Amino acid sequence: MFKKTLISLAVASSLGLTGCFDSASSGKNANPDYQIEDTTIDKSLVRPIFDPNPLSQNFSVPTHFDLLLLLGATLGANHDFTAPASGPEPVSSALDSLSGFSTTSAFNVRFDGELNADSVIAGQTVFLIALETDSPLKGTPAELALPAVNPADIAGLAPDANQPKFRAEAVNVDNGVNNAIRITPLEPLEEGRKYLVLVGNGVKGANGKSVDQSVQGRAIAEGALGNAALANVKAIVSGLNDLGTSIIGVSGQEVALSYTFTTNSDSDVLRAMAAPIPYLTALGQKVGFTAQLKAVRDNFPDLNFSELTAKLADLGEKATQLEAGAITPADLTAEELNALTDLGAASAIAENIPAAVQAQIGTTLHVAQPRPFVKLSDKPATDLLTIQSLAPADGTPVNEWNPIYAAATQVTVSQGAVTLPYYQHLPGESGDGITDGFWTGNTDLEDSLNTILAGEGQEIFKFLRDADGSLNVNGNFPFPQLQGTTTVPVVVFRPNVGANQPDACLKPDETTYAPAKGVTILQHGITVDRSAAMLPAISLAASTCQAVVAIDQPLHGLAGDNEDIPGIQPGTLIGLDTLDDAATTELKTKAEQIQAAYVGALGGDPSAVCGEPPTQEAQYACLQVDLMGKLLSSDYFGERHFNFTNDGNLNAVSAPIEDVSSGSLFINPLNMLNSRDNLRQGVIDLLNLSSTVQLMPILDVDDNKLDDPIFADLPVNFVGHSLGGISGSVYASLANDPATQFIGVDPETGPISSPTAEYLPELNSVVLHDTGGQVTRLIENSPSISPAILGGLASKGVAQGTSDFENFFYIFQSLLDGGDPVTFANELGAFGDSLLITEVVGDSTVPNEANVNPLDSAYSAPLAGTEPLMALLDIGAGGATLADGAEGLGIMELGADSGVQMPVATFFDGTNPCSDANHGTFVAPVAPNAQCPGGFADTSIAFSAMVRQTGAALSGLTIQATPEDIAASLGDSTTLENALDQDQSQ
Repeated sequence: MFKKTLISLAVASSLGLTGCFDSASSGKNANPDYQIEDTTIDKSLVRPIFDPNPLSQNFSVPTHFDLLLLLGATLGANHDFTAPASGPEPVSSALDSLSGFSTTSAFNVRFDGELNADSVIAGQTVFLIALETDSPLKGTPAELALPAVNPADIAGLAPDANQPKFRAEAVNVDNGVNNAIRITPLEPLEEGRKYLVLVGNGVKGANGKSVDQSVQGRAIAEGALGNAALANVKAIVSGLNDLGTSIIGVSGQEVALSYTFTTNSDSDVLRAMAAPIPYLTALGQKVGFTAQLKAVRDNFPDLNFSELTAKLADLGEKATQLEAGAITPADLTAEELNALTDLGAASAIAENIPAAVQAQIGTTLHVAQPRPFVKLSDKPATDLLTIQSLAPADGTPVNEWNPIYAAATQVTVSQGAVTLPYYQHLPGESGDGITDGFWTGNTDLEDSLNTILAGEGQEIFKFLRDADGSLNVNGNFPFPQLQGTTTVPVVVFRPNVGANQPDACLKPDETTYAPAKGVTILQHGITVDRSAAMLPAISLAASTCQAVVAIDQPLHGLAGDNEDIPGIQPGTLIGLDTLDDAATTELKTKAEQIQAAYVGALGGDPSAVCGEPPTQEAQYACLQVDLMGKLLSSDYFGERHFNFTNDGNLNAVSAPIEDVSSGSLFINPLNMLNSRDNLRQGVIDLLNLSSTVQLMPILDVDDNKLDDPIFADLPVNFVGHSLGGISGSVYASLANDPATQFIGVDPETGPISSPTAEYLPELNSVVLHDTGGQVTRLIENSPSISPAILGGLASKGVAQGTSDFENFFYIFQSLLDGGDPVTFANELGAFGDSLLITEVVGDSTVPNEANVNPLDSAYSAPLAGTEPLMALLDIGAGGATLADGAEGLGIMELGADSGVQMPVATFFDGTNPCSDANHGTFVAPVAPNAQCPGGFADTSIAFSAMVRQTGAALSGLTIQATPEDIAASLGDSTTLENALDQDQSQ
């Protein structure tokens, strides 16, 4: 297998690939291809397409081979264990930022001929094996500073409990027949884990002959080197073959292909933003290690990364020899002496690093915390134009009123704005920031730490960067750079206070009313806006005494022009106010007035009171003074789409609000990083909103002309629909994660609360409507979304059934995994029982599943859609199989006649989307649909059922199968048993 030597300072000798891979046409690397003289090669044998020689013009390895993450080590002084950019965009930029590969996506192993499909058997001829690895810096004070990418870091096989569930099958690709083996994870692979892909010669070609190694792979593993620079590549390939032989040799098989890939741990980006404390130790070690590396680089500027690490090792040995008297300074070069001096200075900062990184919390490192909020207006919900359209005719008996209008008579709508940190790029004048931007590494963090450790303007360390000098944000460095703050609209649908209050708000004494019994954040789906919350929010405010808070997803907002009444307010549902220039002026004036009032309440000098820990009475005033200052200094005020829209070619163009299409730039397949970070931004928005809602000044209860936080200490819930469930399930998992909420356990007093979660409430309940996971394959299998996306890719020559298409989607999912619900589903299922997830059977936007019924030419995708997400939640909640409805998630479906305790999965009948239920029912019970009689879908009965079940979940009650509206709306899925292939023996 692998021989690995640890060195004394801080780096493993096998860290990178040694040798300079110059152009194949110049210098010592000219003519690198092997001269294969064997003319007896059996061309009747089918072989994997595998040429691991990086100098070959025909270099071809699987998209996720670890070798790709190592090549950059010899291309320059910078290397952060991402793959060197290569090929066309957007794949090139994506590869350049990947710290590892997908935990969820299937992948194809290509062969040069047809395979016998019956011989491709998971666990017998095809293997996906989890491995254990050591840190490349094992035995040093910086074991967490570098990832274990190199196969030389393999320490053995992982325990059986860590071995993956997967499927292997022969598939057609690139117009061939059974010319690839598709390996499909049935549950997400572990993050940051190395896996071995192993194909034995028990796999047969269609001609019945055993497959064999590729000619090029065998040559580099077993032949004489044509170029000494390839020694490490040879060691990797031959070592992996030896590892494979040790595993399958006992069965009489030989290795046809053996390679490793390392999954990324990019969920750490959001985890570190939710709870930075667990990541400080690794951050400190990265600072210490890169300080040493910089000391060498400054004195040996011509060395590449691999050579720098080797030189660092060499200097460590020489320092030891100097101390022992084995050599004298005269034996060293001037550069070496200077480097040793600089290394001494780098080592001297070690004792100050822990305090320096701790000081970054809440400054350069994100922490969810109360954000500035200003209320602009209150109005009765019945004043909203959409609700006015439901008003009964004069004289209509109350019991015949539209139920939404009746609920609206007991609801107030408060509109205002909240200031949120923005890690995506602001649009700039041209709008290019919207489409070209993505999260970049936190240089403010780097600058601040350098200032603390070395002094103003000094640089004693520099975080690892990729070949072009970019500081990437990924699992290796999970700290993004704040780009600015944006002040954006927020709406609160809350129960009336003082008159016509809902009976649901009665307190136990049955004589007084609560202003609300809980706060529920409701997040909308793609290409709509915050107004989509209007109908369910009004219903829930009146029926369950919830204050329902809604903001727009990133790049969404009130937009468009009403087709029936031109010039009326924009929005999915009309009636809410836009945050335009006039509203912004009013907002700033109110913020100034609030700040001035609280400054006065603090005696005119807040610093005298707020500099030290303020009294409880002064604490809120100090907070508001600070928050209003932050709001006033915001970098942007307005709708979240920035008044830019898609020109039809995914270019952002400035437009008046009536011509903007909300969310039209959110999915951007031309910039994978941009799409990834739009999802991430949505999660961060929810974390900060939930840290704000309990302290929102919403109503003046003591007549001092200042609104008070009437929702303080109320339980906080979450409801997500469609895209809102995708980002929301990730947010909910993070908010309720013990690693977010606690930093340890005191044996006497119990869990120790995390100081970074002081304002981040654990969610009381979570409701997910019509949502799903594995976003890329969800899109591919969505009848309503896929045509535009797949058509655009096909126009670029990237068509389904080709390797280019599969590589595109594999890399895209590798990026999205860190913010994809399937990555967080097990944890969300484990964190609490107050969970409701629903599906409309036959949903045409978010597919129920794509395992049994993939769309058109798509490969089977067992992790895509709603039911796989349910199954993963079920596993997290202690279930065995989703369909049994026993442990874990209970099942509420057609024929149910009794209630089910949460967690629950409910299925609504979508047989007729015009009258039963459809994807939009929860937010729009009556909606235009040209395919329906009269041009409208009316799914009001199912809407009532969905709202009723949602209200029960928010109130912690049993999810009922009655009354009639629920019983009449329930459906039955025929694919539950097939979720995650749980019906198959593993």
